[in-house]
Amino acid sequence: MLVKDLGGHSGCRILLYEENGIYFVRKYSGSKDYNLRLVSQCTKQQHFQSDTIKVPKVLNSGYDENGLFYFDMEYIQGVTLSKFITKIDVSDIQGIVSTIIGNLQFETVRNHTTSEVFTKKISELEVKTKNLGNGAVKQAISILKKIDWAVFPNTMCHGDLTFENIIISNKEIYFIDFLDSFYDSWLLDVGKLFQDLECMWSYRDMTSWDANTKIRLIIFKQIILNCLKQKNSRYVHFTYAALLLHLVRIYPYSKDSATLSFLDQQVERVSKILGDDK
Repeated sequence: MLVKDLGGHSGCRILLYEENGIYFVRKYSGSKDYNLRLVSQCTKQQHFQSDTIKVPKVLNSGYDENGLFYFDMEYIQGVTLSKFITKIDVSDIQGIVSTIIGNLQFETVRNHTTSEVFTKKISELEVKTKNLGNGAVKQAISILKKIDWAVFPNTMCHGDLTFENIIISNKEIYFIDFLDSFYDSWLLDVGKLFQDLECMWSYRDMTSWDANTKIRLIIFKQIILNCLKQKNSRYVHFTYAALLLHLVRIYPYSKDSATLSFLDQQVERVSKILGDDK
């Protein structure tokens, strides 16, 4: 029995069902053209392995009568990291960061095709955003073209690791809503985290700010930055490059003026950070 339509994005619908007292979530492809992408997302979720982070178990998958792919997974009752971090003790942040960072595959092996993949993606974004006539985007595209993307290793990657896709349930951390990506790299995952840590993406609709939440986000960000610097000082630069790329990728899907204005401000700020870090 369908309990609730949880909405959805990225070409999918997410529905909450109940059968014999058991709740589960069904993720549905929005079109046949999206089927292969959702299969990839399902596979990525099934293959994720960690001793410290959990994912909802995939229970079933298939195609409906219209040829649309779907898969069923555990329903995890909990709160998003964006909400959880507003209430936790500052002393608990280190543990959460360590758990998340500990699941990133810090590899440095270069892939000879990586530059071509990123160059193609940036060219596509340039075409998609050209009609916006937006100076901030134009400047960002120019900066992105100069990044040495070849240093981005091809590793396991969640694909959309924002605070909204990290759930805390019974003191356990869950990654949800895996996304297939044009390229998988742990650096892109860290860039996604910085959408919240640097740009506060998950909090963009809030009309007022809690100073304590800001402090927690700053501490969270600084712990990650310190970790990156210890491994390779240039990782910080490439994290902000990944962040800028993620922000520009949002423009083609944004229609309301408030989101576009927010993006403009953040893109200009991150572009300046990268410009200063030469």
